Amino acid sequence: NLEPGMREIKLRVNAYGERLGLSEAEVAKTLSAYFLDNRRAMTFNNDGVMEIKTRALEKDRLSTLEAFQYPLPDGTYVNLRDIVDFETRRDYNQIEKRDGTVVKTVFAKVNKRTTTPTQVLAAIAPVLDAVRKSGVKAELYGENERNVQLASDMKRAVAAALFLMLISLLFIFPKIKYALIIISVIPLSILGALVGHKMMGMHLTMPGVIGLLGLAGVVINDGIIMLDFLHGTHETDAFYERAKLRLRPILITSITTFLGLFSLIFYATGQAVILQPIAVSIGFGLLWGTVLNLLYVPTLYAVINKIGPERQTPPQGVPEAKPA
Repeated sequence: NLEPGMREIKLRVNAYGERLGLSEAEVAKTLSAYFLDNRRAMTFNNDGVMEIKTRALEKDRLSTLEAFQYPLPDGTYVNLRDIVDFETRRDYNQIEKRDGTVVKTVFAKVNKRTTTPTQVLAAIAPVLDAVRKSGVKAELYGENERNVQLASDMKRAVAAALFLMLISLLFIFPKIKYALIIISVIPLSILGALVGHKMMGMHLTMPGVIGLLGLAGVVINDGIIMLDFLHGTHETDAFYERAKLRLRPILITSITTFLGLFSLIFYATGQAVILQPIAVSIGFGLLWGTVLNLLYVPTLYAVINKIGPERQTPPQGVPEAKPA
């Protein structure tokens, strides 16, 4: 934000001017009377009130200022260059301050298709350390500040969400082990979201992390359907039959949800690009979560309830009973 402003000329009274009894305030007051517009009178015209001002035609030339004859109190004149020193400088167009300290800011936009702000900050960390050692206070705001604040908020949100989901699951399943089976699908489904980001050529950013939090509430729905249907089953044959009956509803539910996010995942344009990482996390995480709900949840239920993998075979000559 350090944009140079207009070139300025500073006048400082030198030793000769001080011996004449001049001060910078007195010189500035005298020069303003000659070089600034002077209001002389007021009159009227067809447009209303009109001010009459006088202006020196050559007042904006440096040569005019250097050749100016400065009037002294005794009635004599002295060349302005003899009593003041000219210092040419160019200050910044705007000076920003934070808590009374001058702040110089460096802005940068990251191409999130090729890198992430975290990687960029890690790469410039040695440069910032060198700047701090030189006595300059360097602080990171912008993306880094938002990430730190969002990470803190996300930790509290995840803890609160998991606790509330656990309490809700206990209303359905009387034993906490069944609720923990459903909860365990959430961290495993994150793999699907990560693979989805890799397939789309995207880095996992904070919008993607927010999508993971939304995925936690979506992916357990199919697990609840599966486990609620298996609950109370302790025989192998009944276990397989009940698990097969939930195959089609779970697949249809997950596929229709993914198709609803399809356009946002693969054809995001304009402002919708901001929401694309959220859709990628939910969509691909849900697909992998569906596999977990169809295989992992029933398997874990069978292990906990000691249901054997082999079906019971009927004795020879006795036909196998068909389910009603």
